[in-house]
Order: sequence, then structure tokens, then C-alpha cells
Amino acid sequence: MKVFTTGQVARIANVASRTVSKWFDSGRLKGCRIPGSQDRRIPEPYLIEFLALNGMPQLADLQRWADERDKDTNATQTGETNEPTTS
Repeated sequence: MKVFTTGQVARIANVASRTVSKWFDSGRLKGCRIPGSQDRRIPEPYLIEFLALNGMPQLADLQRWADERDKDTNATQTGETNEPTTS
């Protein structure tokens, strides 16, 4: 299951990270805290639900962001980079 940090959610929703933290702390945005830390994580299904319930049109952005993240993760695992090569 894909999970997002408050910073990642902030970029997707086009708001400040602190706003996402307030949504989380007030219970409007569901997720969990990392044990032994104050860090928050928001599972993708909860983020999709939140965006839809609040009329935020960023669902397409979320899918594009997730696709790019997956592509970057796969490239890292195979040793590929998206960096231009210089000769």
C-alpha cells in the first residue's frame, strides 16, 4: 500500500505542510503516526477519500505523482537514473 508524508500530501493538495498536519491532528485526514516519532503517514486510500470529500481536483495529480514515484523507485532499484549524461 502506498503511503504519503505530510510534505507529499501538501505538494499534491497545493497547501502548506502545516495545513496537512492540522487536517491530520483534527481527524479530517486519516492516517497513522510512525511509532517512536511524531511523523505522520497517510495511506493512499485515505488521501483519495479526503480529496474527493473535500472537492479537491488533485486526484489526477495524485496518480501522476504516484506514477513518477514508482518510475523513480524502479530506476533506482535497477541502477538507472533520469540524469542527463555528459561526455
